[in-house]
Amino acid sequence: MAAENQPAGEAGRIFWLTAGLIFLLGSFLRLFRVGDQIILDDEWHALNVVQDQDYGWIFSHLGHADHSIPLALLYEFFSHSIGLSELSMRAPSLLAGLIAIAALPYLWRHWLSPREGLVMAALIAISPFLVNFSRIARPYMLLTLLAGSALIFAWRWWKALQLGSRPRQNGSAWIACTVLAGWFNPVSLAVTCGPFLWFGFSALKSAYQRKNFQPLLRLTRVGLAITALLALLFFSPLSGDLSSLAVKSGMHWVTLETFYELADLYTGSGYLAVIVVMLTAVATGWLLLLQRDREFALYMLLIALAATLAVAVTGAEWIFHGLVLARYLIGLLPVFLALAAMGLLRACDALTEITALPPAAANVGVALLITALFLSGPLPELAVGNSQFVHHLSNQFDFDKEANPFREALEPVNPEPFYAEIAKLHPEGDAVVVEAPWYLESHWNALPIYQAVHGQHVLVGFVGGTCADRLYGELRQDVDGLEFRHFVSLHAVLAGEVKANYLVLRKDHPKDARIIEMDYPKCEQAARAALGPPWRETETALVFRLPGDS
Repeated sequence: MAAENQPAGEAGRIFWLTAGLIFLLGSFLRLFRVGDQIILDDEWHALNVVQDQDYGWIFSHLGHADHSIPLALLYEFFSHSIGLSELSMRAPSLLAGLIAIAALPYLWRHWLSPREGLVMAALIAISPFLVNFSRIARPYMLLTLLAGSALIFAWRWWKALQLGSRPRQNGSAWIACTVLAGWFNPVSLAVTCGPFLWFGFSALKSAYQRKNFQPLLRLTRVGLAITALLALLFFSPLSGDLSSLAVKSGMHWVTLETFYELADLYTGSGYLAVIVVMLTAVATGWLLLLQRDREFALYMLLIALAATLAVAVTGAEWIFHGLVLARYLIGLLPVFLALAAMGLLRACDALTEITALPPAAANVGVALLITALFLSGPLPELAVGNSQFVHHLSNQFDFDKEANPFREALEPVNPEPFYAEIAKLHPEGDAVVVEAPWYLESHWNALPIYQAVHGQHVLVGFVGGTCADRLYGELRQDVDGLEFRHFVSLHAVLAGEVKANYLVLRKDHPKDARIIEMDYPKCEQAARAALGPPWRETETALVFRLPGDS
């Protein structure tokens, strides 16, 4: 964690023991049953192009659905080597999530005390926003690590340059983080290129007042290097697929509600009181940083304001939702958590001084505050259990449950009585339920609601090849290297090739849902022919007990 001025002796042992426990907690929250989570929502963007396209197409197209070129290329490689599965798709995010717990506080070590570094690590470890992005196959956790690091590397490069040294390592790291983050998602450049504003003004001032053109020349070289590398990576996508980027601009605009939702997600709690406390801690932390390093504090403030403005004025599609803005500005989240750590610890130190308690009481106080923050968020409910839909947007879109539109969309869902019967017949997690067909989109996907009732393991059944052509949200059967544990074909289920207890063949469509182009009577006929009469039949579904179920 924070490495400078580390405590020695007994205090040092306590420091490293605490750091280890924080890392273990963060690792548990990120790794627990992550392989059981079913691929949902935007995770399908890259999966769709991998099964339908080749390396050349992926490299040369942005894709309307933003598949993230390097991530899709990596998945394409996995599909031809180790196999593409739930776990291999999420491995890059998991690795970035684990590294971030230790690496980001370490990068802030020049501005944070060791105790503040521990608090920052703890806030990263328990952040529901970062835990979720560590567990899904999207680039946002990678962007957190890369963009958050880029701001620090850029600052170190500039300060070393001002001292007259040749800061090649930090400069190269800034370039690498900026280019790689930009390749994962071009919007990240709003954060990673923010340092050019501060450095550019300072370099021009130096050139004008002191006739010193060296900083301006060095900054120009870095800018040209970043531009050249990005041009190499994006020349083909932009020249042939610019419409995919342009069509998503000028669509929607941020509101005050957007920023409230942003604070909700970055804070990690849907309670207004908790949000106010955390924002106060962030403001206090920035004032402390201003006292310690005025230039650095103003540098971070300028980048935060400029990046927010730059992203807001694009009018990107769905940006009025706090989650979308939070994703685009995710490189600023480490700054938010660093300042919050400083502010929380300062408040506890001040309270200890006022009450004349022993200094160690401040550590206990901040531990209690972090625990309260954890308990006020969604993780206690989501982190431990058998749900395969922790990342469902009804849990992650907004931590204020009452304001979450995905929960509202699923409110009319009333689980059929047969799910409760299944729960009575089997201990929790003992049986396997195949659900077919399904929706990959959270706003129509009621499977987590059903699973909460029956408590069993869920497999998604693909009806393509049995009573439909290949459907959106289903895997192609003729593509090798797709080794997903929780996706099965209905044909294999009916042939007895899938070890499961129940098949739920659903015939209704949620209100306003995407129409599933399937021949339901043909599906029902095939199921009855293979399995006999259904175990339970309702207006909305047929339930078959599969051979071997006891």
